[in-house]
Amino acid sequence: MYASAQPLDFLARPKNPRFPNQKLADGSMQKGRRMRSAWKSDPGLIRENNEDFVLADEDRGIFLLADGMGGGPGGEVASRLAATTAHEALKRHLPERGRDEEIPLLMAEALAAAHSAVFKRSLAEPSLAGMGTTQDMVIVREGRVFTCHVGDSRVYLFHEGKLSQITTDDNYFAVLAASGEIPLDRIPRAYRHILTQAVGPSKELIPEIRALDMEPADLLLMCSDGLTGAVDDMEIGRIMDGNREDLTAMAGALVDAANGGGGPDNVSVCIIEPLATPTVSVTALLPYGH
Repeated sequence: MYASAQPLDFLARPKNPRFPNQKLADGSMQKGRRMRSAWKSDPGLIRENNEDFVLADEDRGIFLLADGMGGGPGGEVASRLAATTAHEALKRHLPERGRDEEIPLLMAEALAAAHSAVFKRSLAEPSLAGMGTTQDMVIVREGRVFTCHVGDSRVYLFHEGKLSQITTDDNYFAVLAASGEIPLDRIPRAYRHILTQAVGPSKELIPEIRALDMEPADLLLMCSDGLTGAVDDMEIGRIMDGNREDLTAMAGALVDAANGGGGPDNVSVCIIEPLATPTVSVTALLPYGH
């Protein structure tokens, strides 16, 4: 089964039969023994629309999180289109191309399909011009965990009570910080919101693709910047540690913390616990254009 969410959008219509585990704003699934997971998406306290999109296909071990941007309905359309397009590509090809050495390229191809779909839709509909989205993908296959990342949403590893960011923010703040030429406290915080690449509008994408070594009881956290912009990493780790036995409660507590910090943005989280131990660690950078 898989589930997806853009909560406010779903309030206007009944449950979609294509998403049998779908809920309005949160979800948790624990079928089988490959993994357990939980997610939650919330518009926050200021914005009326939710431009985040979460898709959790636990049966296939595919998880996607996207944070859209664009005027009017553009952000909602972009995030949904990118996630569902990538998901369709992955579920179509994983059965015959599921060997570990092929998954990084398969994820890059799925991202390229999403990139092209968002770009073409923005050209076809003037009201969607310039729309785009971040995108994070996670695949859990036979105990190995692969990630693919573009934008400023994040994937974290929670290991032995410590939280470590494993993706690199694609924004101007991160570029200047990495240069080492400017002290962090002198880089304007507004630069965190200037993306250096995004699915749809960027001429070329260079995704960050990894296969992770994890140990029993490790967790992956996927989240939009609505969480990280309102809650610091230390507090995120504390919340995760305090809700270790209940992933659904953990997801809810993280969203509540973001809203407790003012809820300035849409906030989405997806927590994944693989129940087998990965044994491979690689990093790949692959360019893709429209």
